[in-house]
Amino acid sequence: MIWQSDVLTPALQSVLVVLRTNLERANLAGAALIHSSSADGPPEDSVALAFQMRAIPKSALQAKIRDLDQSEMEELELATDEALGRVDPK
Repeated sequence: MIWQSDVLTPALQSVLVVLRTNLERANLAGAALIHSSSADGPPEDSVALAFQMRAIPKSALQAKIRDLDQSEMEELELATDEALGRVDPK
């Protein structure tokens, strides 16, 4: 999942992504739940690992799946703050 400013994306040759995994890691600090979406999202619930960020070339992207909803954005922002040590894990 792309996790960087929309303003930066056109100017860069790469994008910052957060890796996703299964629900077993949902209770880790720096993790955020991403819900499945029948129409345009992943087929199963998954967990975004904010402590597993990577820069990848834009050419490696295949297709946009969907935007995160507001609650998912807030949860991923908190997970990122936890991963970066800006807030204590809950």
